[in-house]
Amino acid sequence: EIRSAIVPPAGYDYALTGYGPITKDSAEQSEKDLQKAEVVSLPIVALVLILVFASLIAAGMPLLVAGLAIPSSLALIYLVAQQVEMSIFVLNIATMLGLALAIDYSLFIVSRYREELRRGRTVGEAVERAVATAGKAVAFSGIAVAIGLSGLLLFEAPAIRSIGIAGALVVLSSVVFALTFLPAVLGMLGHRVNALSLGGFVRRIRRSAPGAEGATAATSTRWERIARGVMRRPIAILVPTLAILLLAGSPFLRLEQGVPGAEIYPAGVESRDAYVALQTEFAAGETTPIVILADVPGSPTDPATIRALSEYASTLTAIDGIDRVEGPFTIRDPGTGSLLTPDQVAALYALPAGQRPPGVEALLAEYVRGSTVRLDAISPLSPSRPEATDLVPVIRATPAGDGVATEVGGSAAIGHDFLVSQSERAPFAVGLTLLASGLILFLLFGSLVIPLKAVIMTLLSIAASFGALVWIFQEGNLSNVIAFEPLGYTIAGNPIIMFSVIFGLSMDYEVLLLSRIQEAYRRTGDNTASVAEGLAKTAGVITGAALIMVSVFAAFALAEIITIKSIGVGMAIAVAVDATIIRVLLVPATMRLMGKWNWWAPGVLGRFADRLGFSHTEDEAIPGPGPAVEAVRP
Repeated sequence: EIRSAIVPPAGYDYALTGYGPITKDSAEQSEKDLQKAEVVSLPIVALVLILVFASLIAAGMPLLVAGLAIPSSLALIYLVAQQVEMSIFVLNIATMLGLALAIDYSLFIVSRYREELRRGRTVGEAVERAVATAGKAVAFSGIAVAIGLSGLLLFEAPAIRSIGIAGALVVLSSVVFALTFLPAVLGMLGHRVNALSLGGFVRRIRRSAPGAEGATAATSTRWERIARGVMRRPIAILVPTLAILLLAGSPFLRLEQGVPGAEIYPAGVESRDAYVALQTEFAAGETTPIVILADVPGSPTDPATIRALSEYASTLTAIDGIDRVEGPFTIRDPGTGSLLTPDQVAALYALPAGQRPPGVEALLAEYVRGSTVRLDAISPLSPSRPEATDLVPVIRATPAGDGVATEVGGSAAIGHDFLVSQSERAPFAVGLTLLASGLILFLLFGSLVIPLKAVIMTLLSIAASFGALVWIFQEGNLSNVIAFEPLGYTIAGNPIIMFSVIFGLSMDYEVLLLSRIQEAYRRTGDNTASVAEGLAKTAGVITGAALIMVSVFAAFALAEIITIKSIGVGMAIAVAVDATIIRVLLVPATMRLMGKWNWWAPGVLGRFADRLGFSHTEDEAIPGPGPAVEAVRP
């Protein structure tokens, strides 16, 4: 309304900025970015599903589940938003996760259902078996993702908490529809899930790009050969792979976080352009100073108070990074332009109200309320810069004089307090995620070794993505390729959000792969053969699922809001690393090195897990060679 009401004179232009205009423009830009991501990602996802299933009906099942799960979760988010403050980016994050998770979970179940049909099971048996195996993996994976996201609830910042709430609701909707609606539809479709086959064309593409579900025997053998090749030289594979991942994560050691303003939006957004102009054309602190509220024991205009505040201002001005401090004592001689002394200022304030110069009355109105005096510390630094936020604790530690109590605020102080709160609570959120995920994996596999390895491998993929986050977005590498203007720091909050999301997502492939390995191991008792079989049998579905996730996240990397772009890039890298380097190299190598100890748990804990029965899977209808065995405990 304000924009439409302003009619500038001929030859003049104007631009609005501030909290209101930035919020409005942010909502509009977020919607544009979301639409762009959907337009780009959905055709790619559909193509991947068609290549995976070679059937339009089967390929449509995951899309159908996503089409139900995402609106349902958004409806739940809307209801929660009536009571809880939600971030403006919640819609983007929720849609990103909904597309990836709902489609991935459905892909797991549909793939297992079709596999059971090919084995000769009845429709009912195939549905039951798919839910008992892939469905169990989906349920536990969903719990892992939800727990990772729930760690965000430990933070005070509404922006972070709301993403945790929204993400957990998306996971809930995705799991519920994948485990209820999808099996019901598969039961009704029966063998017609394979209808509308695209024939030999897709099969020829599969053979040229191995890894699709239902792959040929040659493709399966190829994956087995890869697994066995890795397991023949586990240490020779493990050591350089770890070195590469640690090297990729090393830029994270240079992490510097900042709390940005409107500069995260693209050029051309009015409020952003006006904000940047104010920061560049004027000293940054002129429009966004560090604000100090001083509560004085006497009258703010007493000579002693004026002298104390002037001395305090001089001390602050001496701090590197602060140009000057303004307050009710910053009165200049109209003739010389020099600042009046504290005694001269006190003399002006001692005059009767009607005799004071107009400028003095204006200063009182601007800076004084009762016994509280406002001081503005002007810095040439943008308040979002780490150097500016570092000034806040220095100012807070500077004494203001006897009886004077101070509080420091402003954009830089808000950013500093956000960073402090984040650093204080992050260890608890990370610890909760690690412990809860480890517990879930223990219940699922009945082993203490498997959860420990899974957590370490997930941390390695996260480290690689965090290293890329710093190298790309903080240091500006590939900025021309990805199309963004580097901020010179990492956006505060992004690392912990990415950690919570990626940790859960990485468990998807870990749970699915290890579940198949455990099935084979219980049937054969052969560790090496079980790992090779598990990798071969999950190659298609994990490759397809990873391609889908990477496609979705990479599409959000096309966003023009740097916050969303950096999260999309970081998660795409993490999923790609997890589904390739971790799955193909580290899992077989470590499984081979640990041997039967992979499934070890102390006697009491092992019996506890056995009684719960989560780690039990019914035997295959067509048993493989070797004796059926229970989880081996040395």
